[in-house]
Amino acid sequence: MLGVMRAFERLGWEVQQFIVGDQVPLSWVTKEADVELSSSYAKRLIADLARLGMAVANRFLAVWKVRQVDWVYERFGAFQFLGYGFQRRGIPWILETNGLFFNEAIKDRSTLALASIERHLEIWAYKQADVIISVTDELKSLLIRHGINPQKILVVPNGVDIEYFNPERFQSEVQHLLSQHRRPIIGFVGTLVTWQGLDLLIQAIADLRSEGLDYNLVVVGDGPMRAYWEQLARELGIYDRIKFLGRVPGDKVPSYIAGFDLTFSGQVILSSGEMYHSPLKLYEYMAMGKPVVASAFTDAKRLVREGKTGYLFEPGNLEDLKRVLRQAYAEQEAWPEMGKKARAEVVAKHSWEARVREMVPKIEAILEAKYGTPYPARRGNGPGKYD
Repeated sequence: MLGVMRAFERLGWEVQQFIVGDQVPLSWVTKEADVELSSSYAKRLIADLARLGMAVANRFLAVWKVRQVDWVYERFGAFQFLGYGFQRRGIPWILETNGLFFNEAIKDRSTLALASIERHLEIWAYKQADVIISVTDELKSLLIRHGINPQKILVVPNGVDIEYFNPERFQSEVQHLLSQHRRPIIGFVGTLVTWQGLDLLIQAIADLRSEGLDYNLVVVGDGPMRAYWEQLARELGIYDRIKFLGRVPGDKVPSYIAGFDLTFSGQVILSSGEMYHSPLKLYEYMAMGKPVVASAFTDAKRLVREGKTGYLFEPGNLEDLKRVLRQAYAEQEAWPEMGKKARAEVVAKHSWEARVREMVPKIEAILEAKYGTPYPARRGNGPGKYD
């Protein structure tokens, strides 16, 4: 969302922000929230009740704090419907979603207790909003299956802040962590949940070691699967080649990516039987000038040029991942040039500014078709105000 807000600002919009997390008492905040919630139904229930109460309160608080805007652009969160209060006052509600949260939180994360209530509220919010921003065609198809009008859904993949994720701005935070610098470093950044497929990568690294191909792995992030994956690395005898760093401050993430030689985005099919994500990490890795090893879902196939900016493997296929890692290992001298091409690719086509430029006229068309007359953002000579 920071990338989207900055993009609107750079394109001349006035942005007023309301961030739900800023309203949460600090005593409620924990770095290991996913782990704690997945381990206790009582904690999930308490958290859900708190989120429901805050959702109602924040709906009114947001309207009180944010005044005189032409659009509301909301990133969907569980039990959340901030834009509804604005919509009731005649302000268009644009709602972005990166997934079916009620489904993921039950089956892939185990972070919800009041699942049926969240499902009802989430589907209601999608139906009520004036425009839905979906990050992939696969997610759009799922939304349509749940009764959402396809005419108001725009597919806008994720992007990247190319000014912030710039390799010229950051020094490596990785090399000093590893005793054997000569081994190439594969890096991962993200939440440690099942669909990230890190167990596949750990197994591949262990198998390739017997062939004389030695990789290091650096994992930045935390989540419910961390303990399991650490134990897997111990059982396979490669724990000394892997560094699990846990959560790091957001402003440190580019420094860690700067120290990777290769990067990994290995999503597997979700428990719903789909993979509808648009992984931010893909864009951030490439913006930092790093070639990627990615599972060949739609977003990666659209973004990564095989052998030019990275390598694609069949999702969930261990043997195909090993094939790709063998190929990459043999082409180490090409990695720096591949990284330069990767950054050039995202700078040219996949910045958040590019996404917003593409998105705005399409949103305008949907709103004008719905309301029949130009809405506030088009009545003046320039961009409007955006919450």
